[in-house]
Amino acid sequence: MSGDNEVIVAVVALVVSIIALSATFMQVLQQYYASASGYSQCNDKVMGKWADSKARRFSWKELRFEVHFDTPVIFVSPPDNTDGPIDGPRIQFLKGTEQSLIETKTFDKMNLRQEYKHRTVKEQIHTADNERASWHVLLYAVQRMERKSREWQAAQYNKIITSPGRENTLLKEPLPLQKAHTFTVALQPKRRSWDTMPASVSRPYATTTMCHLIEIVAALGIYWKEFDRRHDRYRAEGNGFMVLGERLSDLGLMFSFQIYGESYFEGNRVIPDDHVKELCFGNAATIYREKSDKRRLRALGEERPTLDSLQMATRTEIAETLTVIGCNRNTVQYYLEANSRTSHLFPLSFELLGMLSRKFQIDDTYFTYLPNPTPDRWDANSVSLVKVLQAYKVQANNYRIEMTRNAIIFDCIASHIQTILGQQQSLQSCGEAGDAREPCLLKALHAAIEDADEILTAKPKQTPGPPPRAVADMDHIRQCMARRELVRDVLRCHFQEILRLLNHDGGSSIFDALDEASPDQRQHRFMESYFQTMWTCFLGANVRQLAHQSMSGPGANLQPNGGNVTTGTGQTTSMAERMDPLEAADGPNGVGEDAREQPGPGIGPGRRRTRLGEIAVSRSDVWCVLIFRMICWLMLHDFNKQDVQIGKSELLGSRMPVYIA
Repeated sequence: MSGDNEVIVAVVALVVSIIALSATFMQVLQQYYASASGYSQCNDKVMGKWADSKARRFSWKELRFEVHFDTPVIFVSPPDNTDGPIDGPRIQFLKGTEQSLIETKTFDKMNLRQEYKHRTVKEQIHTADNERASWHVLLYAVQRMERKSREWQAAQYNKIITSPGRENTLLKEPLPLQKAHTFTVALQPKRRSWDTMPASVSRPYATTTMCHLIEIVAALGIYWKEFDRRHDRYRAEGNGFMVLGERLSDLGLMFSFQIYGESYFEGNRVIPDDHVKELCFGNAATIYREKSDKRRLRALGEERPTLDSLQMATRTEIAETLTVIGCNRNTVQYYLEANSRTSHLFPLSFELLGMLSRKFQIDDTYFTYLPNPTPDRWDANSVSLVKVLQAYKVQANNYRIEMTRNAIIFDCIASHIQTILGQQQSLQSCGEAGDAREPCLLKALHAAIEDADEILTAKPKQTPGPPPRAVADMDHIRQCMARRELVRDVLRCHFQEILRLLNHDGGSSIFDALDEASPDQRQHRFMESYFQTMWTCFLGANVRQLAHQSMSGPGANLQPNGGNVTTGTGQTTSMAERMDPLEAADGPNGVGEDAREQPGPGIGPGRRRTRLGEIAVSRSDVWCVLIFRMICWLMLHDFNKQDVQIGKSELLGSRMPVYIA
């Protein structure tokens, strides 16, 4: 009997020992699993489908588990880019397609109201629930931007081609992202370890650079309200989004991306062009910038400012740009003084943009919005650019003789004005007045700006054929430089005179009539004041140039053959072809004498025989072309009224890493 008791005791002891051993083993196992710090934070509620990448890896050296996971490195590049910031992983572009959603592990929809409705009463009380990583929300926002804007553009096209009474035979279908866009958001997955996470960070973060963050924020229609690098306070709002940033002592700049309202990506979509990036920092590429220019990859202080780029971020930078143009100290001082007037019908900064900035609107697309590179606010309701163009047409006809215009250039501009106003009138008859995204109107504005650029740069449009000879290249370069200097001189005269009259102290100013005019008459008063002012200015400049040339005798060796000279082969050529390019740019008398030699009537876009870049022009021609281009450029592009530039031009191209919570 005692033996049975001993067996029972032994069995009980064995069971207790096994239970204790199991408990001890479970406790040890739990301790090892608990050593996988951060594993629970990498869940699908925080990272979405990115949580599938998390994994534990046992470290035999430290006898513990280490947590690994993937988060995105976000950047901006053209859609054909093959070189990402990380070697190895394939670049995933956020295109808004189903395939892109799968590849980037992004939600196809994010209805915060619906999610809130399905929560329990207890969960609804905690309205500050922000468990989802904000970079995942950012990826969703970019995907939504691409998808919604593509759908809107397709709807616009279908609406136009199905409208009765519209000429749509030449209308092309909007180009897809791969062919038209040069500004796309992309990412690469990067493997990370929770061991490298700072103690103050409780969720996985994504990385990007300061310049790419600023560019993405601008593309989403978000505008900076505070950008204080001294105290590291950053805040941007707009289009239903908010971006907040601050510095973490053990990491760096950390930004959070939040949704607080409805967002729209239709006609307000920012133009997806690579050159738009510079506008986000207050710089604008001009018509004199070569396409292969890589200045964005260099610091701004590495080279002296030129007309290749306009610095517009602050009033001080605009003053520096006026210095590059050659304006006198009084003119520059107007922008350095806070109480000076620098606006008439609209701010002069937009006038300078329209005159020189390259066009950003992509042909065969309908997006027209740009980030505002200036510290001034653009209010489309305060000015009618169509009425400004109508007033320009009237004043150009009135001053055609007095300003000594070139007949070919005059007729070319007149033809473009007729086409643009005709398209606008067609929109009014269809009940769509003011639709700046009408493709026929956009194409008319494109054609007008391209011809104006050819005149202002003296560079012919690209045509197929063999390359010109080296001698011809040198002559062409000299001609282009001469035309560029002429444009600079006209810009200098224009802004010096306009700013002087805007800040006129004694007596009445010519702009007083503009200030007193009714909204319907303001545009006509504006153009009337401009032509009256600049005609007087250029008349005095031409008289001074004639006096200078009569003393130096620039035409002493020219034969008086009705403005032509005879070459050694017996061929007759115009004086502009034989003169120095700097003189040919203005004509022998500085007033476009070649205008009286060129046939002009009936010559319009597509029908002229002479290249616009080869025509001799006067200062009056250049000024009229600049004003015409400014109007067309502003009609082609839009700005949001809430968008005002905050100075950060030195961050252009900055690769300083920043983090998104």
